[in-house]
Amino acid sequence: MSEGSSLTSPALLQGAHAIDRFDCGDESLNGYLKKYALINNQNGASRTYVTTKNNQVVGYYTLTPGSVSKLEAPQRIGKGLANYPVPVVILARLATDKTARGTGLGKALLWDALVRIVAAADSIGGRAILVHAKNERAKSFYEHFGFEPSPIDPLHMYLLIKDVKKTLGI
Repeated sequence: MSEGSSLTSPALLQGAHAIDRFDCGDESLNGYLKKYALINNQNGASRTYVTTKNNQVVGYYTLTPGSVSKLEAPQRIGKGLANYPVPVVILARLATDKTARGTGLGKALLWDALVRIVAAADSIGGRAILVHAKNERAKSFYEHFGFEPSPIDPLHMYLLIKDVKKTLGI
């Protein structure tokens, strides 16, 4: 991933990363990165990956494991599974700094997250990826990549890991 010569590939958030100037325009996403992301990395609650320009974070995403009932997910997510919770990887957050808008960074971060999720699912299992889109604009972004809305909440979007593998040619 490179936009200009100094944009880094996503890496696990560390204390040395500069997060103070990050501003995606959404206070909850800004606040999570600045107050909770590093703590959650350290305590194992989630993993936040960042891309930087000159060590300043310009984009990030957060992954965490989870499960959902079959009723919450689109039918094809639970198809063929016993009546137990469906194991998912939650793409809990994805945000880009205002300065990176229109550069394709959001797409690149999503792609990196999908590759990382497939690798994890190959090791530990997992049926689908779940994202809670913040609004209709975010929903449209995820739909463009094949995510399907939940029958219960249209802003809860799902993508089968096997579909990601097919797209990646794995």
